[in-house]
Amino acid sequence: MIAFRVDTQCGLGHFMRMKWLAVALEGRGAKTVFFVDENTTVGEFIAPLQAKIVWVPKFQSCREDAEFCLSYLDAQAMNIQWFVLDGYGFDVTWEDKAQQQGIQLMSMDDLGREHHADLVVDMKWAGKDTHSRYESLVAPGTDCLLGPEFAILAPEYQVNESLEQRADTITFSLGGGGDWTQLTEVIEQLCHCSEQTCNILAVIGPKALNTEKLRQIESQFDNLVLVDAPKSLASIYRKTGLFVGALGTSLYELAVTKTPALTFSLAVNQHNEIENLQDLGHYYHVPDLLDYPVSTVSKLIFTLFEHRSTIAAQRRHPSVHVDGLGRERIADILLGTPVKQRKQLQSEPSNGVEVVSELSDSLHVRKVTNNDVNGYLQARNRAENMWRMTITDTIKEIDHYVWWFNNNRHSYVLEKDSKPLIYVWHQVYREDQQDYLFGGWFAASNDVNFVHAQLILKWQLEYCAAQHSEAVWLAVINKDNKFVNLLNQKEGFVTLTPESQEFSVTQRLFPQASEDEFNYVAKFPASRA
Repeated sequence: MIAFRVDTQCGLGHFMRMKWLAVALEGRGAKTVFFVDENTTVGEFIAPLQAKIVWVPKFQSCREDAEFCLSYLDAQAMNIQWFVLDGYGFDVTWEDKAQQQGIQLMSMDDLGREHHADLVVDMKWAGKDTHSRYESLVAPGTDCLLGPEFAILAPEYQVNESLEQRADTITFSLGGGGDWTQLTEVIEQLCHCSEQTCNILAVIGPKALNTEKLRQIESQFDNLVLVDAPKSLASIYRKTGLFVGALGTSLYELAVTKTPALTFSLAVNQHNEIENLQDLGHYYHVPDLLDYPVSTVSKLIFTLFEHRSTIAAQRRHPSVHVDGLGRERIADILLGTPVKQRKQLQSEPSNGVEVVSELSDSLHVRKVTNNDVNGYLQARNRAENMWRMTITDTIKEIDHYVWWFNNNRHSYVLEKDSKPLIYVWHQVYREDQQDYLFGGWFAASNDVNFVHAQLILKWQLEYCAAQHSEAVWLAVINKDNKFVNLLNQKEGFVTLTPESQEFSVTQRLFPQASEDEFNYVAKFPASRA
């Protein structure tokens, strides 16, 4: 028999993932027993679990909780092969009690905590640290199953090849609980603006709070539908045009179903580095999304919804795969079943990136793609870049994502051994039958040096001259930035006089660049040299 202690107070998702692991074990002939907090909500989601359910009273300490569960097993003379522990309220005190009785213990986690267990399972993808994050947190003999390969999802999330048509629907979810107060305001505004363009679906969890106003809004708008406590979201994920919701287990469900998504964080376990999310094919995450004004949030949601086909395409090429078979792998290991050799999933062939120029064996320039959306922002927000710019404030993700899909820049990146060094961009502006070019660049790495900057500027000027031979290059350069002033001077830029037409155009293009702080310069085409 395999015993489970699940803390449902920190989220129904803990019960659901343990339920599906137990169902996989039961399918292999194992008997199970569940120790669960007294919770009326859980009863609605027990099926198809066959386990004996033991309701655990509320205790003041981990030690008392462990003693209750272990005493029950002794009294019932249950022969336990493994005890599985899942909950943030259980620490090494609980684990020590189990091990003192000689019970094999498996601990679930996604916070990187210390464990005194025989087996630790953590599905979280943490990039290069994924497989080492518990090295100093467990004893040398502890086995660890780490990464999305062990994500425990419902059976319907197992990979299949069917491609369902995505509807013109925006789906909202806060998981099993969550407070809907702030999101309701966003949904109301979207309903007012989108009656003719899309449908809105709100998935209400069994422990959701403050849904009264949302239900009133549903009665007013035909394009808003509420779904209460569905047993699974798999079919909803596969059909929705854009998912907006809290990032928890949904991260892996979205990855399996390749669903376009905008996510935010509501709990500490939902904080992820954007680079790690991108590995899973997820590029649009604003941790504090609900702290922004309703109009700003709505604008971002509409923007991403309009470009949902682009986001769906980004989903198709993850470097790290989730296939929904984690529960099967863990069940095999708990029961000592030889793990079957599994076929390594491969990403769909991508169209690759467009390399524009090979500058050397290790340096090349390529066009920026949508997969650069976060790298571009991070580079722009580097402290050593911001002080040189006309706008020195940090750009927020919520504003950047809207801008990204609406800008007219031609952007490129200089890479060394396929790692970004410098992002460079230009834009064409036409006035009085004259073309003007303006642009900029910013370092993406600490490895950038004078030679790299000189190379990319020279490349950009030559590349644009070939395409816009009669255009005048306009630029503003911070007067304290001696490096770039010298660089541009070497490439033929000259100071503009305030009386010139080019000076006036530059002022309109760079309204934040004061004459006191910035040099106004231009590079004229060969025909006007």
